Amino acid sequence: MPSALDLARAIEPEMIALRRDLHQHPETAWEEVRTAALIADYCRTLGLKTQCGVAKTGVIAVLNAEKAGPALALRADMDALPIPEENEIPYRSSVTGKGHLCGHDAHVAMLLGAAKLLAREKARIPFPVWFVFQPAEEVPPGGAELLMAEHRLDGVAEIYGLHVSPMLPVGCLMLRTGPMMASMDKFGLLIEGRGGHGGMPQLTHDPVPTAAEMVMALQSIVSRRVDPLDAAVVSVCMMEAGSAFNAIPSRARLTGTARSLAKPLREQLPRWIREIADGVAAAHGQQAQLEYVHGTPVLVNPAMNTEKMKNAFRTLGGKVHDCRPMMYGEDFAFFLEKIPGCFGFLGAGDGSDGTAQGFHHPRFGICEEALAWGAALHLQLVLDRVETLETKPEPM
Repeated sequence: MPSALDLARAIEPEMIALRRDLHQHPETAWEEVRTAALIADYCRTLGLKTQCGVAKTGVIAVLNAEKAGPALALRADMDALPIPEENEIPYRSSVTGKGHLCGHDAHVAMLLGAAKLLAREKARIPFPVWFVFQPAEEVPPGGAELLMAEHRLDGVAEIYGLHVSPMLPVGCLMLRTGPMMASMDKFGLLIEGRGGHGGMPQLTHDPVPTAAEMVMALQSIVSRRVDPLDAAVVSVCMMEAGSAFNAIPSRARLTGTARSLAKPLREQLPRWIREIADGVAAAHGQQAQLEYVHGTPVLVNPAMNTEKMKNAFRTLGGKVHDCRPMMYGEDFAFFLEKIPGCFGFLGAGDGSDGTAQGFHHPRFGICEEALAWGAALHLQLVLDRVETLETKPEPM
């Protein structure tokens, strides 16, 4: 009997065509209308029960919807980024200022390929399989939180997701048990001073040096307040102030991200940011207002489901690598807070010269051989569960 990887390779040209179509027509968060229509049409041709408009622009398709038993779900995110693509390829983005520069086009193509392969196995699968096409992963808190808030995944017993990585060779899978990806929060600080003429600074309360001092002071959170054995990030990524070279502004704004790998530490970060901002601002006779938005939680892979994903990939003949925790954020974490499952990084690099560009780079790209590996892993996870149920001893 052909292996799951052999079956996936047989439909690789179709998956490549799907991926390139999506790549040429990127849609950013909450705007994935064309993408959703393509997905829904494809799933309906497979005979799947298909629902659109979930979490605004998402799609859920179900194989064996009429069967009882705990469902297994497979997820792909759909949205592109508001970043212009710089790749010189025939299927380059046709939308100005937008590009599939994080691989979500590949995720959709892999999951559609897996849906096609699993539809052929419908008769031997004794439980429902859900294909979850999720919108808005790139804008925290993202589409996964809304899916959970709408109770769209009630009845799902386990869920799995993949993210392609051009930094990892094709045929490899990278993941870990426990905390794997950080919480991802956003903060903004508005510093209120008093503006005036640039030649008369003594008559002002200049917020610009206050903002600069605040940036440096915020670095002490990680270096002096966080246990050195814990992981955290407080990064100021945007500074905005002024509109004329000779006018001291009345306001300055800092925007950044705060991240950690533990829930208790995550809860401390906004308090520390506020304390430092208030103290620095007061020292300069000014005020600071903190806006703190909780994004995605820490992504934690349960041990049992992580082993299932590892074993499925090894069955395909792939290599599994345990990784260190990462400070990226991923809203798949919302699913794992409520549903057992696993998230891993799928190799999508050619392993040649180490020049592959990482996530969100204008020249991000993948080796399309990864599509067959991804579809095959989705397929193998389901087949392994079928085999487990078939070999389970009858109750006495």
